[in-house]
Amino acid sequence: MLYNHEDMQYFVRAEFVEENIAGKPFADVMSWIEMVIHPSLEALEKGIGSRKVTGGVIAGVREGVFMLEASSHEEVGTFLRNLPFWGAMKWTVFPIQSFKSSVEQDKASFKQARAMMSAAGSRV
Repeated sequence: MLYNHEDMQYFVRAEFVEENIAGKPFADVMSWIEMVIHPSLEALEKGIGSRKVTGGVIAGVREGVFMLEASSHEEVGTFLRNLPFWGAMKWTVFPIQSFKSSVEQDKASFKQARAMMSAAGSRV
């Protein structure tokens, strides 16, 4: 996945809610899968092609995980809500801080701590 410094990365987990098909006739379930699940997975595959999404379905489980690039939290919400299976999934979304940003943040904190200790007469 190419990282655009203007975009943020989000780790997304989607878990299928079984109640969507519980007790329904087999033909209805198959039709629903064709009209809701397949178009959603195809939309995610299109996101992979545009390098906005990377990930997939967890083998043998009705669950998927992917990384999503977006410029805002709102864009993430819009992207997920536009998937036909939006309401059929339990979503967990984690904003990801880059490794580079984390190192820069630590260095700034250490610099500030050293300055405070130096001002107090201590040395690190």
